[in-house]
Amino acid sequence: MKRLFVSLIFIFSILLIHAQTNVDALMKKGISLFAKKEYKEALLNFNEIITTQPKNADAYFYRGITFASMGNINAAIADYSKALEFNPKKTEVYINRGSAYSELQQYNEALADYNKAIQLNSKLAEAYNNRGYLYSLQKKYDEAIKDFDKAIAINPKYSMAYINKAFSLSALGEDSIGITILTKLISIHPDFSSAYFNRALEYKQLGGKKNALKDYDKGLLLEPNDVTALILRAEIRDETGDHKGAVEDCTKALKFDGSNAKAYYIRSLAEYDMPDYNGVIDDCTHAIQIKPDYWEAYIHRANAYDLLGKYEDALKDYSKAIEINPKATNAYDQRAIARASKNDVIGALSDLTRALTIEPDNIKLIEKRAILLAATKNYNEAIDDYSKILEVNSDDIKAMMARADLLLLQGKKEQACEDYKRAEALGDGAAMSKRIFNCK
Repeated sequence: MKRLFVSLIFIFSILLIHAQTNVDALMKKGISLFAKKEYKEALLNFNEIITTQPKNADAYFYRGITFASMGNINAAIADYSKALEFNPKKTEVYINRGSAYSELQQYNEALADYNKAIQLNSKLAEAYNNRGYLYSLQKKYDEAIKDFDKAIAINPKYSMAYINKAFSLSALGEDSIGITILTKLISIHPDFSSAYFNRALEYKQLGGKKNALKDYDKGLLLEPNDVTALILRAEIRDETGDHKGAVEDCTKALKFDGSNAKAYYIRSLAEYDMPDYNGVIDDCTHAIQIKPDYWEAYIHRANAYDLLGKYEDALKDYSKAIEINPKATNAYDQRAIARASKNDVIGALSDLTRALTIEPDNIKLIEKRAILLAATKNYNEAIDDYSKILEVNSDDIKAMMARADLLLLQGKKEQACEDYKRAEALGDGAAMSKRIFNCK
């Protein structure tokens, strides 16, 4: 009987070893499949482990990561929580669950998880970086920068901490310091394309488009298929007059991602400047098909229709843009021009007035309305608009002269002459002629 008992223990031990070997193999295979982005197949392996060992914290952890990668954030959080139930000191689970909570904008829960991870291990650079990123999402940039500094102090080569710190500095208006931070990162990791792309953003923010282009060029040599960088470089190329280069960048981006609405839109901006108005219409149409609420594309397509004399199509697009975004002042502005070109002055005035309720200090809009008011003999209202312009810029000769002419038409000769004298003093030759002719 004793021998039998010993034999059963031995057999049971062998079975346990075999079961653990099988679990280890499933875990290894699941992680390998995950790395290859074969998420559904990876899940099958982690599911099998959990069926065999329902308290295996690692299996829940890796299944949670897989769910997160598939976009199922709630399932990921449930698995991370299970993993912590069976291993409450597994710091990486707190970090991952914190990131998942952050993605769902459950910031209090995310903060609690990052704090717990730091409490368990104060030397985790990733925990500080992620908590800093959480603070930046909440626009607590000063606190974010402190955490990024801690992450860098722990790991001076931690790339994302440098990039995140530069972003927070930029949000505080410290773009120059952000450039310094990213330059340091590039000295540490000269082959890190994201460092160049992010520094390019900082340069552009400061108006340094040439430096921005150089950084996009360097970054795209390292990562030639980065669609976002191609589109951003295209935008700067167009702004600096390289319209052909902009079209080439967007065309390349669309080869990698044919459903990228912004690539079509940016290409249409370059085509407009070339000009190729039919190309603009085609590309904006593609952008709208992909993103039906793309109000900027409606405005831009309308501009092209307008220049081709297709005024009805232009008006429809401006109106659609306004329907999508009632605060799009440029849509009202452009629709006013289109309406005026069709002699719908009342409609044009209505659009300019609506635009000015959104941007009451927009001098260009006030000037356009003043011109239309004068053309329709609404002299007093036109004079009021020119007076508003002069309140903002008392040396605006154009507004001064226009107001003087209208005052003269109203029989307000003394006031008109005052404007002519002021314009003459500012060096306007026509003002001198009008003063001599009209004023004593």
